[in-house]
Amino acid sequence: MPTVPCHLFPFLLHWITRVRYVINRSYRRTPFALVLAMTWTLGFAHGTECPVGVNVNSFQNFSAAEQQEIVGQLKHSGVGFVRTSLRPDDKNMNLAKTLQDEGIGLVLVSSIQFSPNAPLRPADTTRHFRSATPLSYADPERSRAYFQTIFDKLDAKGVVLTGVELGNEINWADFNGDFPIPGQGKSFTLEDLSQDPEAKQVAQGFLQYLKVLAVLKEVRDHSKLNQHTPIISAGMAAVTGGSWQQKLQVDGVSIPATYAYLRAHGLDKLVDGYGVHDYPPEVNPGDKTAAAQRIAMLDKSIFPPGNTKPYWLTEWGFSSTAKSSGDDQTRARSVAEMRTYFLHLFRQGRLDGIFWYVWNEPDHDSIYRGGVLMEAGRQAIAPMPAR
Repeated sequence: MPTVPCHLFPFLLHWITRVRYVINRSYRRTPFALVLAMTWTLGFAHGTECPVGVNVNSFQNFSAAEQQEIVGQLKHSGVGFVRTSLRPDDKNMNLAKTLQDEGIGLVLVSSIQFSPNAPLRPADTTRHFRSATPLSYADPERSRAYFQTIFDKLDAKGVVLTGVELGNEINWADFNGDFPIPGQGKSFTLEDLSQDPEAKQVAQGFLQYLKVLAVLKEVRDHSKLNQHTPIISAGMAAVTGGSWQQKLQVDGVSIPATYAYLRAHGLDKLVDGYGVHDYPPEVNPGDKTAAAQRIAMLDKSIFPPGNTKPYWLTEWGFSSTAKSSGDDQTRARSVAEMRTYFLHLFRQGRLDGIFWYVWNEPDHDSIYRGGVLMEAGRQAIAPMPAR
């Protein structure tokens, strides 16, 4: 079976899904038609490789003209996939359709809806942390109504998503108001979630998150075009209890502990992949010891083996202030090193998607500067070789 190029996948998946939808609704469902549809669907699904793309910050907040300008940048630069948040309004649903029409797949980060009486932990300007609602106040039924609106509008536009990711970095203080600020400066373990008073409250939020995930799956399962769109759990932050956490007195739950807890309470019945975020350290050229230590840390703290679902690395990157590719060679080398590691994970079945953070300027992690995709960016968005 031939492999489907990533940039063609949104078109093909949309066509396949529409064929299946017509057949399922047709008055006479002949065995031949059903077998044909299943053969094409399974064949293309089998041949599709790892989505590789970029994050676009604040895409939903730009004007329609600004959105179109960014879409043009993405298409011209050969970006195959985008991860971003979009509200279910006309402007942003039109953007979802435009991305698909231009052959750019969309991983949609969907918001969790909260109870009307949910408190809001205030922002902390000293630590540069945002205000945050406690995850334990997540409201499944309000979320259901929100998800239904999104999927109905996507169906109406004929948009098939590459994936839908629920929430963002729910395992630490910056995005989850169940963590107090200041905290203990800890990375909580699986045992802490049943023993430490603060971590026990965080665990209650995780259980509420699973209820919202279940609702998302129900809505997804009943959509016309996105019944098989992968559901990805929130990209978790790489909090390991390092000196920066202790200095800022901010807490989180490690990625392995977060997923161990969620899996123990039914996560694998609800998702198709585990979202993770990581910004690995750069190592000096030729420093084999540091390179080996980096890989060991990633294998232990970000991508531990032995899980039933693959990881989706929905944020990763390296910072740089360079204004040209010629001045950005250190970052380009680091990207090449990490892509070799990601290919290893992909071929093991441990990784199913990677998304660079971030596309747009003026962020130091951006890879599109001065109207040009930098060399580090070209390496970051290159399609993943076949398994």
